Amino acid sequence: MPPEQGLRGRLLALAAQGDAAAAELGDGLSRAAGDLAAHPLLGPAADALEPGDLAVVAARALTARVVAGALDSDSPLVPGGDIRDAVVARLAAALGAPDAGTERGVRSLVLRVAGSAASRAAVRRRRALTEAAHPAAADILRYLSRGEAVRADLRTLVAGLRPPVALVGHSLGGIIALDTLISAPLPQVRLLVTVGSQAPFLYESGSLPTLEHPAPLPPHVPDWLNLYDRRDLLSYLGEGLFPGRVTDTAVDSRQPFPAAHSAYWTNPAVFRHIVERLP
Repeated sequence: MPPEQGLRGRLLALAAQGDAAAAELGDGLSRAAGDLAAHPLLGPAADALEPGDLAVVAARALTARVVAGALDSDSPLVPGGDIRDAVVARLAAALGAPDAGTERGVRSLVLRVAGSAASRAAVRRRRALTEAAHPAAADILRYLSRGEAVRADLRTLVAGLRPPVALVGHSLGGIIALDTLISAPLPQVRLLVTVGSQAPFLYESGSLPTLEHPAPLPPHVPDWLNLYDRRDLLSYLGEGLFPGRVTDTAVDSRQPFPAAHSAYWTNPAVFRHIVERLP
């Protein structure tokens, strides 16, 4: 059977099974497999690659399509690299790849190196990417212009909690938590955790509503743990801006940007770091 015909048959069989083979990533595998089976580039790809390499490339393409769908739908949870790789291996096996641990060929190695190089290039272009993406975050802009009501609601919520309280905020949530703690003392709160946060960036750019750069953090702001991912171009460090007041801790989801910005909550290391700092 020609490689193109064999892979097309496996893709159609995978589509017929629904989304179960990539359930950890969300919905969309069945449609992605059907679309790839009908794609006009499937034939040229089959002519250019060894069958095992072709299966791996197809599995990676399907996985990327499902993850992209989760990002497009604003899913709050994007799986980390370990889960993603497990799905790729499962799909590759279903599409005819050799068993894990066997040689997959030079072409697969080249693809992995090229993907890594693309990620490094994105990190080098962090400033340009951030300036392009950050102003488009309408929710953050809305908060910056009309955030007092949100801070008041958070203060009311915390006032009814028994100490010690830990505030944990991801992205905009971390901005709101820090901003609220700066604006007025909340003695119940003993730990602030920001995850994938732009709060240091806003402070340094003069955009944080309650603290103007270069003023220091007020003494009443509690212990602050700031978790970031080097591939998350919307996560920023705070130690250089607030010496002795914040601990920056790196985690690695093994996902590229922008998936890295939503992959923290499927990374066990995030929870370990938080638990270690709980009051």
